[in-house]
Amino acid sequence: MIVEKFGDLSTDNLIIVDVQKSFSKFFTTKYLKELNSYCNSFKDVYQIWDNHVDGKNVDKDFLYEENPEIPIHNDLYTFNRQKELIEKRYNYNVKIDFYKSILDSRIFNEIKNKEDSKTLKKGDKFQTTKGTYIIFIGNKHRWTHIGIKLVGLFKSLESKHATIVGGSDSECLEDIFVSAESFGIRIKRNWRFIYSANHCPIK
Repeated sequence: MIVEKFGDLSTDNLIIVDVQKSFSKFFTTKYLKELNSYCNSFKDVYQIWDNHVDGKNVDKDFLYEENPEIPIHNDLYTFNRQKELIEKRYNYNVKIDFYKSILDSRIFNEIKNKEDSKTLKKGDKFQTTKGTYIIFIGNKHRWTHIGIKLVGLFKSLESKHATIVGGSDSECLEDIFVSAESFGIRIKRNWRFIYSANHCPIK
């Protein structure tokens, strides 16, 4: 009988969040070099990047297309064993009304009632009429909106192991961590490669 170990090359996946040039003031060159070497420990590496760098009116195709055009973007690094590059964007402290136009009325009313009664729980997820999902984070980012391509990745990793790294801890990385858990991914953080606005673990 073959026992799969967490960290074994044949079973593990690495998710990198927001390690891009726009945020390079929060991590060191050494961090970037060691992270790229760490990628070689995994079979598949998935880079999830923040398209806020393109400004406030970003094209929403990345949310609603199964295979949106992969950007050649000067803000991005390419990592060893990188299999997918997936766009995401967060919304700030918005309430459920922000998503009303893409929610079935029954689901909208359910969420609205939970919001009003303060019974929403971290990781609660709801499908939109577009096939995307909104997930309650309840942190600095109240909700996160998971596009179709990212939904596809999460569904493909259901019940599988994954490690998450990048940043920023308690913000964008938290959005992806909570979302991945809500899809049943057996995900863990590797704190050695998680940066925040105040700390980079590799000097």
